[in-house]
Amino acid sequence: RSSDLWSLLGPGGSSSASDHSAHYHTVPHLPYAQPPRTMAELTTNDGEEVPVIEDVTPSTGSGAIRRDGTNQGEYYNKWDKFVEDSDKAIEEEETKAEAESNEALGKNKYASSEAEKKDKETNAALKEAKKVWDKRAALEEAAKFEVADETDANVVLEHTALGGKRVVLFKNCTNSTYELPAALQGMIKIFVEGCTGCTITVKCKLVTSHLEVSHCESLTLNLEEVMLHTVQLDLTDGVTLRFGENLLVEGEGQKIYHAGVKNMDVFGHSAGRHLSAHADYIADGVEGTELAEEQHFITQVVQDELVTERALKVGNRWATQRELDLESVAAASVTQREREELAAEAERSKLMGNQSFAAGEYAQAAVHYTMAIDQAGTAAAGQEPEAGTTDNPLVPICYSNRAACFLKLGQHERALEDADCCIKHNPAFVKGHFRRGLSLHAMKRYPEALPSLGRALELEVPKNKASIKQINDAIRFAEAKFAAAKRGN
Repeated sequence: RSSDLWSLLGPGGSSSASDHSAHYHTVPHLPYAQPPRTMAELTTNDGEEVPVIEDVTPSTGSGAIRRDGTNQGEYYNKWDKFVEDSDKAIEEEETKAEAESNEALGKNKYASSEAEKKDKETNAALKEAKKVWDKRAALEEAAKFEVADETDANVVLEHTALGGKRVVLFKNCTNSTYELPAALQGMIKIFVEGCTGCTITVKCKLVTSHLEVSHCESLTLNLEEVMLHTVQLDLTDGVTLRFGENLLVEGEGQKIYHAGVKNMDVFGHSAGRHLSAHADYIADGVEGTELAEEQHFITQVVQDELVTERALKVGNRWATQRELDLESVAAASVTQREREELAAEAERSKLMGNQSFAAGEYAQAAVHYTMAIDQAGTAAAGQEPEAGTTDNPLVPICYSNRAACFLKLGQHERALEDADCCIKHNPAFVKGHFRRGLSLHAMKRYPEALPSLGRALELEVPKNKASIKQINDAIRFAEAKFAAAKRGN
């Protein structure tokens, strides 16, 4: 078959899936092709514009006008727009095709096997769990009293001011001082988000014994009179925790969980001993990933000293290696019931990742997908994998989804790593190959991107027309860039 580049880019250049799969297992030789000179030549039969080869020299600059009249910068933006639209179109096509197939086969009414029956029951249970989760979140939101956007405030919160609400959120406050006195009864939890230069003193008992802090700088928390068992900090800088006399002791299960935290200082007094610790996720050793929110540590009292240790996810809990070493094999093993619970949690984490992704919160979505991968992997440990996969089928899905997050965040190397992990866990997963191709294209590794995109095209089901179109479009973009690179443009 001729590898003339413009045969793939012009109005009549569409190819079958089998042609592409054969064509891209090796990098094709792509000779120079003259670009079209009229707008009529720039459109397909259905009127859609197709990508064309650039025809400018390097010295022309990003503001150059190409022969089709398009600004050079606008052409480069096409790829970003294409990547943004691709996943949504493919997802919709797959969902529609699956629904139509299930309807035609009667799968929506009857389970074809005991395993499918169990899957349906699990999915139904997950939907119910999500409803309960959403209801609880709505109730928490309704019970929340918000102190927001205040500057230079000095406030003691009283029952009358709270209006019966029992969850307090301090949000985006600056250089302010707040106190929750011991007289406050029935308080549930305290959240502190996006505050700078503030001091918050907590004297009242919290039902959950839990305080949560995120995205704060130069914050001081004075924890007096009542013991708190859990303090959680995420992505903070310069937070100081001061515990009252005998309110930070060993053996009470008190832990400070922190992720992506810089310059945290902890002070306490226990049995006449002064306790202190300084923690910084960079100084304590970044491991495995560059995302700050994935660097987890635990600070707690160990043998009369405050110690900071790296935290490991084990099932549905966080623990240090020292703690795991102290546990017996029987206590650390995962039971069948725990496996089922972890599998359900993995589904919930994936759902939360999908929600964050849809809201444009790509870094947060990546965190949820990371949790889902850990939970699903633990749940599948020691179990017989499905045919063609290495473990829980949710694992490659979440690797692929996390790759999409990293593409959005411009972290193309990490997107490639996740796409490779996805393919390793399920070599037939179309989106794994597709996102691998997108990652390589974004890194300007066009000769490597083409075989991955060709493999995605080969694996895609023919009836998924939207997906096939998107993959073909990606191939055309990669070919155009590859040809331009060979010409030195």
